[in-house]
Amino acid sequence: MDYPKVKVCLDTSEDNLIDELYTPCLKWAERFDRGVGYFTTGWLTYNVAGLSDFASHGGKMRLITSPILSAEDTDAIIKAESQDGGAFRRLEAALLNSVETLRQEMAGDIINAFSWMLYDGIIDMRFAIPCQKLEEGSFHDKFGIFYKGTDALSFSGSINDSKRGFQNYESIKVFKTWAGTQEYVNADTSRFEKIWNRRDRNLKMFTVPQAIKDKIFELRTTDRPYSLPAGSSKWAHQDEAVKTFLEKEHGILAMATGTGKTMAAMKIIDKLFDSGDIRRVVLTMYGNDLLDQWAIQIRRNYKNKQIHYHYAAQKMMKDFVMHPDNSILILSRDSKNLSRLLDLFDRLPGDYRNDTLFVFDEVHGTGSNTFVENLSGRISPYRYRLGLSATPEREYDQAGNDFLLNEIGEVIFEFTLQDAIRKGGLCEFDYIPLPYVLTEEEKLQKHRIIAAFSAQKESGASVDERDMFTQLALVNKTAVDKLEKFETLISQRPELLRRCIIFVQTMEYGAKLQEILVRHSDKYHTYYADDEKTNLENFAAGKIECLLTCKKLSEGIDISSTTNIILFSSDRSRLVTTQRIGRALRWDENNPEKKATVVDFVIEDSEKNDHNADAVRAEWLTELSKTRRGDDEK
Repeated sequence: MDYPKVKVCLDTSEDNLIDELYTPCLKWAERFDRGVGYFTTGWLTYNVAGLSDFASHGGKMRLITSPILSAEDTDAIIKAESQDGGAFRRLEAALLNSVETLRQEMAGDIINAFSWMLYDGIIDMRFAIPCQKLEEGSFHDKFGIFYKGTDALSFSGSINDSKRGFQNYESIKVFKTWAGTQEYVNADTSRFEKIWNRRDRNLKMFTVPQAIKDKIFELRTTDRPYSLPAGSSKWAHQDEAVKTFLEKEHGILAMATGTGKTMAAMKIIDKLFDSGDIRRVVLTMYGNDLLDQWAIQIRRNYKNKQIHYHYAAQKMMKDFVMHPDNSILILSRDSKNLSRLLDLFDRLPGDYRNDTLFVFDEVHGTGSNTFVENLSGRISPYRYRLGLSATPEREYDQAGNDFLLNEIGEVIFEFTLQDAIRKGGLCEFDYIPLPYVLTEEEKLQKHRIIAAFSAQKESGASVDERDMFTQLALVNKTAVDKLEKFETLISQRPELLRRCIIFVQTMEYGAKLQEILVRHSDKYHTYYADDEKTNLENFAAGKIECLLTCKKLSEGIDISSTTNIILFSSDRSRLVTTQRIGRALRWDENNPEKKATVVDFVIEDSEKNDHNADAVRAEWLTELSKTRRGDDEK
């Protein structure tokens, strides 16, 4: 092994810590852990070259530091009950001021490198704020560990990661596993892991809020200043998806829920606007919640564009058409809306077909009968057409699939749930299949459904077997025995109702379920209609622990704190199941150890006419739940 040659004691008077410690160790190491009282722009300025080498060979840095906060902010954060509530929001608000300081203090190339490293996950920061018996103090430790394989080098001393730290008289001691000081290295590694994993009761630990990461990423000036090993970033698939679309110019990105379809789309928008290939963007999707979510992202990232909205009470399509250059339209997905927009484009001068990008989120919905009937041949003439979906194929609907293929294009990039879990883009999950049985009345009801369809078929009437399966499935989805099995489970495991979304088929069945929930939780609510949007917001804020819903949350909505999914209603289609379990698989920056749980119901006495959809789904989810981060299998 070619170990870095570092003295056992270094000081700033006689030694150059950059050349003699950081640079050789960053070139050697695969991982670097650092706990330091203050981390500023100065350290980055000195070490950006070494960090670029570190990034290029796949290195990862974990940093624990002290945020720069006022005494008032610190006091409020310490007293807050949880990161889901006031503490995390107070920290986020305080850190927003620090982003502007970064911009002012850092040279362009330094802020660019830092922005990309934070985005790529090369630098993972957590803030430590002392509490309880250390409440009057600050996190002031200064130590670090470089790792390569089973070898490690740790150091500790008085120096902060700042320009002033290198100008003061400071010294450090160095310990190496290969030089007889293993116990000192072990002490440093154990201490770091204890703090990082929130096991020190006298420290409150916080991750960097996503809003702060987004603000810092906006400060980048060019592309990343280093190369990444293939697949080393958990977001590398986004860049591959963007590259593929720019080459193909139309097609569908089939990316699992929570793996950054929105971010990939915005990167495509950025590239096409920057190159001058497009002058306008039309973003279309269904559902006001999802439209609102897109609107927030677009406003945050495109402050120099004209943004128009045509959904709910906002009707700005004409404004968009009148001022179409350098503009974005967020449009409710409706065949009449889209047909009207295309009619207006057709009447205007200019080559709209070559300089407009259409983005269809949850693109599978665009294959509905009304789109097939009213828009066939009208979208395909446009040069740039982007479809986004976790599962773009419409099961049992060849006409809809053909429409998507002809009008939007084929699937040009795929990143599955398994890929996402293996690469660390989504978290792992446990699967609990609960067996249930049908009552005699429910069995009789299914026999009646089958008999009625058989009679229609024998009489020569046109029969669609999908309608029969839908009616049979409804009996299963509203089975009485599921309620009893559910109450037994949550009596044994009440934690499953925390950060939980329960999917039911009907409001009537949901009312029966509420009779059970009220005995086990006082922090649940329903979310069935648009006028209950405050319930969704309260769930996202942690004021509600359990949300009972039908289909409202299946598509697009991002509440990363969701941990548990309970599927009273499970579809034959993988599309819906994928979207629903995806609500819980997103990483939660405030819960880095998160592991999700999916509770499902599997019928025990399925009849041959059911084609045992429950068993097929259970087999798939059982295998999927075995996927682990870092698995090399494909």
